[in-house]
Amino acid sequence: MAAKKVRKSITEKEYKMLIGFVKEDEELKQFNRIKFLRIFTLLYFTGVRINEISQIRVKHIKEILSAGETIIVSHKTNRERVLYFSGKGTKEITKYFDTTADAEDFVICSWGNPKNQLHNISLISLVNKYMKRVLGSGFTSHSFRQGLLTEMGSKSINPKIIQKFVGHSDVKTTLRYITPTEDDVKMALVR
Repeated sequence: MAAKKVRKSITEKEYKMLIGFVKEDEELKQFNRIKFLRIFTLLYFTGVRINEISQIRVKHIKEILSAGETIIVSHKTNRERVLYFSGKGTKEITKYFDTTADAEDFVICSWGNPKNQLHNISLISLVNKYMKRVLGSGFTSHSFRQGLLTEMGSKSINPKIIQKFVGHSDVKTTLRYITPTEDDVKMALVR
């Protein structure tokens, strides 16, 4: 039986490393550079699943910038989910998204045509391959989700709040994502 691979969490350090690498990567075409900057920013600040990113449109970005939140429908659960953004997240969004485009345009599109949604399998493969190139094995697009939930858990945020934030129907699922670090364990010592 093969050993279960450890999925590593994306922290601010890895996020900044990815963003910096994308900006300096001479092999990337401008279209892909913008795509990666948008994807990594959305993943980092929301903990969305990668397939949820493919459905985000310009109208959602406008809502985020005006209200700090937007509503999407999760592909996995077929339920509405509110994406909340902090001031820091909103500031990052303004760097990488064009809000002058048609409100119905996809922000992550296929081959530069904003009317065509990028296929989820292509998106997952593209992102995971790039992340492995930059950060090494152990990191996937889901590492953003795990990292955000772990960070929220380490700040002693009520797991029910984290559950609602991430859109899980059962808090047990949320708890599986929260992986305390060695520092978290040391900080929890009471004696």
